[in-house]
Amino acid sequence: MHDDWNPSWFHQRFVRPFTANPYPTTAEGLRMMLRFLKGGSLDNPAGLRFLPRQTRLNDITPQATLGFAGDAMSMWGKPLRFDRSVVDFFTPCDHVLVNFEGVITELPQYAPDQKHTRPVLDALAQMAPRDKLVLSMANNHTADYGAAECRKCLQLLDREGFTHFGVADTPFIDLSPALRITTGTQWSNRKGPHLAWLDGVDKHIRPGAFNVLFPHFGYELELFPRPGVVEQVTQWLRHFDAVVGHHSHNPQPVTAQTDAAGIKRLSAYSLGNLSFGMAYRHVPGLKELTWGAIARITIGPLKDAPTRWAAGDLEWTFVECTPLPGKAGFETRAVAQCKFFPDALIPVPR
Repeated sequence: MHDDWNPSWFHQRFVRPFTANPYPTTAEGLRMMLRFLKGGSLDNPAGLRFLPRQTRLNDITPQATLGFAGDAMSMWGKPLRFDRSVVDFFTPCDHVLVNFEGVITELPQYAPDQKHTRPVLDALAQMAPRDKLVLSMANNHTADYGAAECRKCLQLLDREGFTHFGVADTPFIDLSPALRITTGTQWSNRKGPHLAWLDGVDKHIRPGAFNVLFPHFGYELELFPRPGVVEQVTQWLRHFDAVVGHHSHNPQPVTAQTDAAGIKRLSAYSLGNLSFGMAYRHVPGLKELTWGAIARITIGPLKDAPTRWAAGDLEWTFVECTPLPGKAGFETRAVAQCKFFPDALIPVPR
């Protein structure tokens, strides 16, 4: 493992911020910065719509319930709490997956680097019991503070009783003999041999199990995925039973694709932000970062083909992270609507 942290204050404050770019071209990085200033892109080239908030994907015998949340971003030293609506949503779940954006470290923070502090673990444990939480480390900020700080963070998570995966030696995790979660990142702001990448993730498929891909991919502040992203998910769903993504910092459509056998496979392109300590609605560059979505699915054998596992009932809802009065920090709560999406894009259940 390589550690590239430079302790110089001048370097951290005036050099390092300009060396972070997750994208392979300068032009893509500049387009990202423009979206942060102007707001998320509304282009919907694939014509995607959300599934109803309550949808039966397949007729199964439920064996487990799996919950999903998006990006747990840096709180920038501010407290975080979760409204009862979020806690209740995840109560039926046996496992809750969260993208843990960055590492816990005591090193100083300068944007755009992302880091956490120890209290975020107590906040997440208020959202769902820590023995149910599964933290994915595969994202573009895992290398922000170097490999050594990442390793220290993983050791802390172990001591605190949190399940984690998503670095080079843990690209997948088996939550039961019948359930495998695979992850990886398409991007990284900084280099690091300890990262889990998305290249060739289908090699991690566990035959006979329900296989979920929880990828960090796509493009920031785009409300709908690009055609290439949709095609990538379609390719993944040839191997995985569900794809639930993160990275865009705003929710994208929760959809499904039907395979040749007539089985519906969940394709949620991005769940957006779960929490962020700079989610201020009225500040340009930050006001788009308050929104996300959470989801849960039942999984189990198909009633008409008991040897094959599939997703059953899907439920999802938008969430919003907003500041509390005074210095009380931020709260994430479930909300009925997200300002980005008109009602016409979200069908009512039949």
